[in-house]
Amino acid sequence: MTIKSARSWMLRFPSNRLAAERSDEYFELIGVTVVDSSGEEGTGWTFTSDYGGGEAVRALLDVVLLPQLQGREAAEVEVINDELFHRTHRLGHGIASMAIASIDVALWDLVARMRGVSLSKALGQRRDRIPSYGSGKASPSLPLEDLVSSSVEYIEEGFDAVKIRVGRQPDKDIERVRAVREAIGPEPRILCDANERLSLPAALWLGKQLGDLDIYWFEEPILSQDIEGYKRLRSQLPMAIASGEHFHSRRDFAPFVSAGALDVLQPDLCFVGGFTEALKIGEMADTFGLAVAPHFMTVLHVHLAAALPRPTYVEFYPFMDDLLEHGLEVADGHVIVPDRPGHGVAFTNAARDKYLVR
Repeated sequence: MTIKSARSWMLRFPSNRLAAERSDEYFELIGVTVVDSSGEEGTGWTFTSDYGGGEAVRALLDVVLLPQLQGREAAEVEVINDELFHRTHRLGHGIASMAIASIDVALWDLVARMRGVSLSKALGQRRDRIPSYGSGKASPSLPLEDLVSSSVEYIEEGFDAVKIRVGRQPDKDIERVRAVREAIGPEPRILCDANERLSLPAALWLGKQLGDLDIYWFEEPILSQDIEGYKRLRSQLPMAIASGEHFHSRRDFAPFVSAGALDVLQPDLCFVGGFTEALKIGEMADTFGLAVAPHFMTVLHVHLAAALPRPTYVEFYPFMDDLLEHGLEVADGHVIVPDRPGHGVAFTNAARDKYLVR
């Protein structure tokens, strides 16, 4: 399983209308394909959204990271991950951890394929289905009627929870969330995500109003680095406080955990450096009795969640289904863990032809 070659690639495609806040929003997948001496391939990727930036991640891959893989044993995934972390340490941990994630995912995919098993089994699979919530159809720009109908559709499809994005106009958010609550009834959970838009006073005010609507968690109400602010929110609001999608390693989560600032940890393996690091964050959550709900990229996080001790949810956000040969199977609000070799994700030739950045 010696690595013979590694190359980067990038797909750029428009955002889903139901999720976008602007008509020109798009996603970029910045990927890596590694090939071993037998010819077996593994693929991995990270992503950027809204404003691009993928070329910066790709440049770091091409110039600094991918040359380090030549001749290495692919099975040494954890060792390679650690070495790449230290090689890029002085560059900071944003773009670097994203680039490392694409390599880590590709190596785990290759290892699983060489063993003839799914990626979840290679990681230590504990379950074959994961609780999920409906997401990706609740832009703050979405008309109220569309927001309500999208939320109802998720419940009718079997999900027991939906996410609504809030924070752009807090006074109108209450009306929007109330309309969804009235439409879906008292039992399903509603999760509210402010995408770091609010000041602390505004978050406290909105959180108290949303508490009357039995909100399950309040996600990223304020800037994600504000430990003291999150401590105050957790102590004064009635719902669980969630954050972590913009963190870049377990080292970012650790001070929030030790300060008692969060109830729900939301690692995104595409940002924290891949499966290798995300597994450690999941173990941290379990050690401290916290919930863990991986953010976004369901096609990868379903494998991560299958190997975690006690995942709360994966986010069902099928933003790139139109690009794939196989979508995820969902039953009774649970995402079924794929059993194809590796992560099982294959992009169609049409998607590559249309969206590949050359």
